[in-house]
Amino acid sequence: MKFKHPTLAAGLRFFYSCLFWSCVMTMNAEANKSVENTQVFGRIVAGIPNETDLNGEIQAGVFIADAQLMATQAAKLGRAEIALVNPGSLAGKGLIAKLYPHDVRYDEIAALLPNGYDLVTLQLTAQQLKYVLEQQFAGCGGQTQQRILQVSNGFSFSWKSNRGHCAKIWDMKLTHMDLSHSPPTRSGMLDLIATGGVLLSPNKTYRVTVNEYLAKGGDNFSILKDGLNPVKFTNEIDAVAAYMEIFKFPNASYDPGATELNRPRIVQLPLP
Repeated sequence: MKFKHPTLAAGLRFFYSCLFWSCVMTMNAEANKSVENTQVFGRIVAGIPNETDLNGEIQAGVFIADAQLMATQAAKLGRAEIALVNPGSLAGKGLIAKLYPHDVRYDEIAALLPNGYDLVTLQLTAQQLKYVLEQQFAGCGGQTQQRILQVSNGFSFSWKSNRGHCAKIWDMKLTHMDLSHSPPTRSGMLDLIATGGVLLSPNKTYRVTVNEYLAKGGDNFSILKDGLNPVKFTNEIDAVAAYMEIFKFPNASYDPGATELNRPRIVQLPLP
């Protein structure tokens, strides 16, 4: 093409050059994204479904809670002792495959956690922690529906459906677990937080990890806005990817039924 105006010609050459390199950069970005999506982070021997049992526990939920606890346990990362996961943050059927063992890819993790929230570790008293759990049930603290939080390895609670508003939590227990190994190891004594609905040390404090949405009082868990000394670290997708690295071949695969996962962690007590 012959141009009568050199300035216009130079401008068009610059434009087409930019367009070319923009296309190259876009293609490279798409290629990198494709590689990231198919990257394998760990292996599972059975499905991890996103289904709620009669107690309120979700296999995919406690799996995510363990990943979040591991990601924030170190002193410089939050010193977390407990992680709580809202069921509304989970999507799809869970980590389900046609054949097992199955190598879990990044895109499968991202599909399970489509919001990709950042993680926040907060300081809560035992009294506040119990109230968080009470807010799982409609009628307590502005809660409009039942939302059972999924909890990390070492922490457990029981509840009674026939008790009044803000009085359903019966027992709460914590055994500190180091999740940076497979199998996880016990790193502390049993801490009986509540029994028979009564707190033993209401002012004792705990470091609790939640996603940023919950930390801001999302899903009507308003008490979490009162948590102190917040530490924000990684996002929930990267936390799961890092956790799954522990179960990458040739290491032992993740087994949802393993005894060291200490399930069930949530128990609905029978009515009297």
